[in-house]
Amino acid sequence: MIEYILEATLRYATPLLLVALGEIIAERAGVINIGLEGMMILGAFTGWLGSFYIQGMNPGLAPWIGILCGGLSGVILASIFGILVLWLKTDQVVTGTGINLLAFGLVEVLYRRIFGTTGDALKVAIVQPLHLPLLSSIPFLGPILFQQNLLVYITFLAVPAVYFYLFHTHHGLAIQACGEHPKAADTVGVSVLWLQAKCVLFGGFMAGLAGGYLSLVDVPFFSTEMTAGRGFIALSIVIFGKWHPVKACGAALLFGLANALPDRLQAIADLGFIPYQFFLMLPYVLTLLVLAGFVGHARPPAALALPYRRE
Repeated sequence: MIEYILEATLRYATPLLLVALGEIIAERAGVINIGLEGMMILGAFTGWLGSFYIQGMNPGLAPWIGILCGGLSGVILASIFGILVLWLKTDQVVTGTGINLLAFGLVEVLYRRIFGTTGDALKVAIVQPLHLPLLSSIPFLGPILFQQNLLVYITFLAVPAVYFYLFHTHHGLAIQACGEHPKAADTVGVSVLWLQAKCVLFGGFMAGLAGGYLSLVDVPFFSTEMTAGRGFIALSIVIFGKWHPVKACGAALLFGLANALPDRLQAIADLGFIPYQFFLMLPYVLTLLVLAGFVGHARPPAALALPYRRE
């Protein structure tokens, strides 16, 4: 049971960590994107749709092309968001909320237009687990760490890469300068708006990838409710992790554990001791506690959500 919970924790943490890493880059640059949930659902739909149409030609490659399609759809939504908040100076929170409404409405219309009401029964080719030779046969640790799908490995390897990029490269330090003091960054030659735009696009790409993960890794079908608030949970992970990729990884694992527990604790609920719905509430209760300041004060980038106007 413990092996299954820990293995599932990694799987559930992966899409949350993907979104959180992208959002950390965007917020470090001074832009908060509330539209992550919408980018995830569009990524889930376009990824599933891409795999659906390609699986007849190449079933093995279809889910990976689908996941890439999901990431590109996130970039498209992020570009709309970026134009509105960076160049038209609209409110970032309100605009992100509008992006969510746009994405969910668009997905609902396209889903019904293409598949009618029978789409739930349609299955697609999905990403298969990758058993690493020798390592996957290690007792206890093998099934947990070395029998995951490739995207899990890529996501967790991205954590040190993002850390190094943010804190040990000139470009990463420029991103942090844009989030802390954009005017000072501008005076030393940093193109603040364009750098912020790149960070927003990267965040959208990561959210789209995470959406594709949801519809092409754990399940072979698409549902308009499958994101289940994960975009907002990822925002709380960014806060929990204090805008730091390594700490956000730990927070994502904690939320992944909160998602994995209900799958294995149903037996306790069946005995009548605790209602099963209580376990389903865990990720959302944890999110509320984080946003209410349960983990202590976390200082965001000084210029976060403040539109930059060059004088």
